[in-house]
Amino acid sequence: MSNLLLLAGSALCGWLFVTVLVPPLARLCHRFGFLDQPTPRRIHRVPTPRLTGIALFAAVWATILLAGLLVPAKMKELGSHAVPIIIGAVATLLAGIADDLRPLRGSVKLGAQALIGLFLWFSGIGFGQLWIPFVGGIELGVWSLPVTMAWFLVLVNAVNIIDGVDGLATAIAGIATLPLIWISMGLQLSPVWIASASLFGALAGFWRFNHYPARVFMGDSGSLSLGYFFAVVALLAPIKRFTALAFFVPLIAMFLPLAESVISLGRRSMAGNNPMVADTGHLHHRLIARGWTANRVVASYSIVTAVFGGFCVAFRYANRRLLTVILGFFVLSLLVSLGIIFRRKLPARADGTGAKQGSGG
Repeated sequence: MSNLLLLAGSALCGWLFVTVLVPPLARLCHRFGFLDQPTPRRIHRVPTPRLTGIALFAAVWATILLAGLLVPAKMKELGSHAVPIIIGAVATLLAGIADDLRPLRGSVKLGAQALIGLFLWFSGIGFGQLWIPFVGGIELGVWSLPVTMAWFLVLVNAVNIIDGVDGLATAIAGIATLPLIWISMGLQLSPVWIASASLFGALAGFWRFNHYPARVFMGDSGSLSLGYFFAVVALLAPIKRFTALAFFVPLIAMFLPLAESVISLGRRSMAGNNPMVADTGHLHHRLIARGWTANRVVASYSIVTAVFGGFCVAFRYANRRLLTVILGFFVLSLLVSLGIIFRRKLPARADGTGAKQGSGG
């Protein structure tokens, strides 16, 4: 089977699984009351099914398992890591479902994620080296565990942080898979591009139900599963022949949600609030409060993510030193813009003081 045929088949499988699974999951949510109620943190006005992120999980991992059965040679790169990766994925899904059914305390969610990260590290999936541009790999030694845990916890929550506007997390994650597919195919990392293609297809199918006005939400079951996917791709990068470029693709492609994760934790801590308690101070909340439409917010995030994805692909072919300088200026400009936005006081109706903790960022 040719790579292009397998790529198309993986994307089609992801799309089909989601298309088939979302409607019955939505009906199940309506029947048993598993609905996301309107709150100050959400722009929707009617109760909306929130467990349909299960379809995303099923689509990706069912496609990966099918690939393992039909083209095992393409998946052998994972080797002994396959089983702990799947166990970690299932555990992340269950934690997300638990939070969707009954919102968990931030410390409980973080503790569950930390246990999953520890399990992966003890299974040999972690950072033994830290890749520095133009320097190479630096052995972490005793710092391997804390660096791995910090990276895992930030990235696994990155998609969850931005899941507050209809279609936003779906669009950003979908765009971020494209450079992963391109780069991993060029580097002949078949497990990565097969999994990424299935995720892209699944997100394309989910967009039909999730774009504004959303008929379903992915909930924590979906957003945490997506974050786990990108976290594991990054953690696998230093293993075997996975190159430094493969390591940086998830980092660059997901820069915007990662930056907002760090900013959110920092501003909550500086304000004396629990950094794990959700609020309405995120960038998308601030833009909505200033009159932006949901579609405009999604489009703006998507453009920025696409630019970062373009840098990922360009690093494969062009002068990396020059691109690093250009990327640095772009990141600096973006951070300055974010700083200006976050320094401005929110309108009174969006101050977030009465926001409830629930699914999403």
